Amino acid sequence: MKTAKYGLWTALTAVGLLTIFPAAAEEAALTPQDFYQGAQLSTDSAAPFYRLPLPDRVYFETARSDLRDVRVFNHTGQAVTFALSPVSSAKTERYEQSLKVFPLSVTSTGAKDRGEEGKVVMKSADGVEVSLYPGDDRREMGTTYLLKADDSQHAREGDGFNQLVLDWQQAPANWQAKVSVYGSRDLKNWRPRASNAPLMDLLSGNDRLTLNHVDIDNDYSSRNDLYWLLVVNADGQGKAPAISGAKAISIVEHSSVATLEVPFAVESITASEAVYQLKRPQPLSTLSVVPAQSNTVLPVNVEYRTKAGGEWRSLTNAVIYRLESADGYRISDPFALNKSLVQSVRVKAVNGSWGEEPPVVKGERERVDVIFNAQGNPPYLLTWGSNIAYNASIELGSMIPAAAMPPSGVEGLDTAEAGPTMTLGGESRLTAESAAEASARWQTWLLWGLLIAGVAGLGLITLKLAREAMGKRSD
Repeated sequence: MKTAKYGLWTALTAVGLLTIFPAAAEEAALTPQDFYQGAQLSTDSAAPFYRLPLPDRVYFETARSDLRDVRVFNHTGQAVTFALSPVSSAKTERYEQSLKVFPLSVTSTGAKDRGEEGKVVMKSADGVEVSLYPGDDRREMGTTYLLKADDSQHAREGDGFNQLVLDWQQAPANWQAKVSVYGSRDLKNWRPRASNAPLMDLLSGNDRLTLNHVDIDNDYSSRNDLYWLLVVNADGQGKAPAISGAKAISIVEHSSVATLEVPFAVESITASEAVYQLKRPQPLSTLSVVPAQSNTVLPVNVEYRTKAGGEWRSLTNAVIYRLESADGYRISDPFALNKSLVQSVRVKAVNGSWGEEPPVVKGERERVDVIFNAQGNPPYLLTWGSNIAYNASIELGSMIPAAAMPPSGVEGLDTAEAGPTMTLGGESRLTAESAAEASARWQTWLLWGLLIAGVAGLGLITLKLAREAMGKRSD
């Protein structure tokens, strides 16, 4: 009976301890000393928000590859609100392409023919015939032109055009007109691309006002147009001159995310196999594998693993090359990884070897800016490298109101600069346990101890019962 009571008391005590541990494991607010390293930030101007380009060294010395252990503290050691924003670059390119102009004359309409209501037939001087159905709300067909891309220029098929720019001989009198544009790929099926766009050429004294461009719809269906039909209708203020030239304007906007080069170190090597290693896993967007020797083409098998000692995963079987030419050299394209975690890479030559030097392996990961709110007083401190830090960054749109964002976006924010690296809590912070992790570990040991004590208690009870039974039999 005493043994049973002792076992019950032990169990209740253990349950009480398990209840106490979570309460003791509540996370305390992090301080700069909870981080491996840091750098003081210089802010020359007074502003509510600052943009800090994250220094290269931070990417390689954080405890977490997703940068969740990055923080910004003010002068009193309080963490400030911040966001991690990808660094993107926008580029706008303008292309011009000359168009050949073919005047058309209206030869007939299908208004009297059954099933051909609204059809207009036009023909060029060299016999090219075009049929168009402008619709019920069409105006009287004015002067018409067929435009075609100049065959001597390289066509940018698939980009589409944003504008048509027209040219004409200056007329002696002022004039205004409306122009409609239709696009086609086969000279049979025509779709409207612009409707009643204004054209004008006005002269007042020494001043001249010319409107000679037409904005056209650059949607998905218009990007493959090869022919354009212009219908010009004068507004009655003078006859519009003949169109003598035309060119298409294509405006293409490119946006790309800035990346950081991540070099790998060769860990082991043979004549046909090499293993490359990073100090810590990195989320790579691309991986480049290029022969070290010039004019080399080599089929290879590429594998990677997400952590040291993990399973190898196949990335690709490909042919890598480095070829020299008079214009420089060409190398094989990098392989896409889509932010996969990578710490090790293994490259094997297929049916060959790479000679004295193994291929050069480099990765790329996306760069970020730290956008932080200037809470409290400067100087501010950037810290990184803490295994116990949780993700504290917020969405950029939630931190900066739309009215407070500069017209140029985050690029227009005041810039902060990071100073030299200083050691804070030391390298041990990279592997430190949080209070919750320590509590979970102690709870696991306590549960194991409870189970062992329970088994021992049951064994003692069984042994006691067996002895009592044997004593009764002997009596």
